[in-house]
Amino acid sequence: MESENLTIGKALKFARHDFLNELQLMLLYMDLGKMPEARKALLEATERMRHVSMLEKLRLPKTEIWLSTFEWRHTAFSKKLQCNITAGTWTANDDAVSDYLERLICVIEEAVNPMDEYIVHIAVKATEDHWSIQLKIEGTLTGSPTLPQTDGGFEVSGILQDKLWTFTLSGQ
Repeated sequence: MESENLTIGKALKFARHDFLNELQLMLLYMDLGKMPEARKALLEATERMRHVSMLEKLRLPKTEIWLSTFEWRHTAFSKKLQCNITAGTWTANDDAVSDYLERLICVIEEAVNPMDEYIVHIAVKATEDHWSIQLKIEGTLTGSPTLPQTDGGFEVSGILQDKLWTFTLSGQ
């Protein structure tokens, strides 16, 4: 399950495809006269986009791109993103954070069963002087992956349980 290089063209193609799928779902509900379901689908799509757009406040562009395009490159996982970011000043090295996230998910991919479903809950939080990115992976993972070494500038912790693995990157 190797991650492929994602070009701008491919990213736009994936984004258009996802957007059209969501519009088609809403249209289907409307055609069936299920207005509450159509409204719910619209509100859920709007909320997802609000969280993705909030990533810009993190001011880590490579990390923002990694988080935004995660499930297009790592198809073994579905993603649920939650952001609560207050603009601030952090000393995080964007290259180091995005590279670490990629190395971490590659290690985790080695422990997944391609026949199972995996959901990654990503919570990005930042205050004026502290930030964190937490990945909670739901699904049965095999083995005990070793956390990659950090290049410094942020801390990493991992809690490995049977069907819920939690990894947190944090820094100031």
